[in-house]
Amino acid sequence: MLSRDVTQPIRNFRLKFEYPSCDECDVELWLNTAIQRQVERIELHSRITTLPIGILTCASLVVLKLEFLIVDRILTVHLPALKTLYLMRVVFAEDEYLGMILSGCPNIEDLQINYYSYFGLEFSPLAITFRNLIQMKLSVYDCKWGLLVGLLKSCPLLQILVIRKEKKSASVLDPLNQCYTQTVSGCLSSHLRACTIKNFHGADVDIQFAIYILQNASLLKKMTICCSSSSRKGDRFEILKKISKVARISTTCELLFE
Repeated sequence: MLSRDVTQPIRNFRLKFEYPSCDECDVELWLNTAIQRQVERIELHSRITTLPIGILTCASLVVLKLEFLIVDRILTVHLPALKTLYLMRVVFAEDEYLGMILSGCPNIEDLQINYYSYFGLEFSPLAITFRNLIQMKLSVYDCKWGLLVGLLKSCPLLQILVIRKEKKSASVLDPLNQCYTQTVSGCLSSHLRACTIKNFHGADVDIQFAIYILQNASLLKKMTICCSSSSRKGDRFEILKKISKVARISTTCELLFE
């Protein structure tokens, strides 16, 4: 890489390793070399590497996929060309770092996050607008439905929403009260086509969120509820009854239970 003609671009850079076979200084050197050569796609999978902060100000970057990394020492994020962002099991040294990264990606279209603490409560989704976001997939350990409703209001063109809950949450911790649901986000009223909720436990607040989508997503084509594998057959039937009897605002919406 270092001996390559500096006028020749590097469009794609992919590095994957699970054991300490690479020195972090080498990884940072390779990545900075790719950045200097107008890299457009970076995929980095490592269980030991701290994310080089130079990636977060790469103006040419269109696709960024990170897995099993540590994010620390963020000062600024500016990714104006980024359209696809995957953050899979990324560890943030500070809760607000995730919000900083998302705030620096104004043109994101495809967002996937697998995170164990829903954005950190330091992050306010309402402060960010994703004007081009079409598809969002979230896998979260503690799913705060109220925060998610707020996030939807920041995604006016969202068409596909997939959520996976990693554990059962007590409904009393995060009620869907009027401060979240009194206004309907633009994506629900005019763009959302498909919604999937995985590992659905059927707590009251879970059902309230599913009903909120069904009652407000006027163009929804498909709503899929994937019940938790630990759910009993009787519990699943009760969930089905409660959600099925809800009047859907979309007359063409198909409701699926798996």
